Amino acid sequence: MGTLAILAGVLVVGIGIGTAISSTTQGDQGNIASSQQLDMAVPDPEFCRQWGASAFVMDVELYTTMNPSSSFVTQPELKAGCVIRRENWSVLQKEGAVTNEQMRQCKQRMNTFAYIGSVKDKPIVRCVYQTDTSQNKFLTKGVADDTVGVTPEADQF
Repeated sequence: MGTLAILAGVLVVGIGIGTAISSTTQGDQGNIASSQQLDMAVPDPEFCRQWGASAFVMDVELYTTMNPSSSFVTQPELKAGCVIRRENWSVLQKEGAVTNEQMRQCKQRMNTFAYIGSVKDKPIVRCVYQTDTSQNKFLTKGVADDTVGVTPEADQF
């Protein structure tokens, strides 16, 4: 009985120490635990916040062979990036990050732009498609005052 009490005590202390360490870890140590930390991780936080939203960018490649039928994936590389709202594309053009032709092609597909790197230093810019927010399992529907529901802005970024 005494051994069980000691083990239970060690478990409680261990959980307490683990919680304390993880809740005091800063974003610069590889742990981004909030949208504010992600906002500050992008190279141009004020620009991104004003004209779009910060985002995690996962760079991964998928290789599929036909004979034998198999798939291979590279180790994902996580970066901070920014998705620009459709109505704000002109700021990317003013910064020289996109051309008229890129804007025309992206607009034809009803997409928007996202970039990695500093907008002032030749960022990697891509035309990206927004997924259907109704399939997002992280969004909740009316749970008390805690809701994160689908806002019109999230639905039509």
